[in-house]
Amino acid sequence: MSTGAIDPRRVFSGTWRGTGELVPHGPARLVLRREALRITGTGEWLTDTLWRVHERFEMASGWSFERRMFMERVAPNRVRATADDIPLGADVVLTADGFRFLRFRSWLSYRGVRFRLGCSSEARIDSSGAIVGEVRLDLVRVPVVSMRMEIRVEA
Repeated sequence: MSTGAIDPRRVFSGTWRGTGELVPHGPARLVLRREALRITGTGEWLTDTLWRVHERFEMASGWSFERRMFMERVAPNRVRATADDIPLGADVVLTADGFRFLRFRSWLSYRGVRFRLGCSSEARIDSSGAIVGEVRLDLVRVPVVSMRMEIRVEA
């Protein structure tokens, strides 16, 4: 029986690498600049429904951010993600051509200051097989920054 949702093993397995751009919004433009970014990640399946993800985001300025997540498929089109920086977890909806993280709260440190930001993202697989996505961060629902990325999954 088809659920109409992408198989998460298609995007959360093996190794992935990509590039993108960090784009500040509003007052954040006073302290952040638009810059290139690289993302690398790995996914390791522990059971048929549970896997571990390690991601690293590196900005051209040298600032980087790492995340280690546990992800569990809790329904045919739904995944639950938890990580140190996401203490309340995040819900991920699997769609026919990708996935989206519903808005969640995340902790992020920048220049020694720790911020609790709202976060959401969407990603789709394009006709070439690349994962094309955007992550949006906000502070009290005021847009702070978005990261636009194109990622390729390697075997």
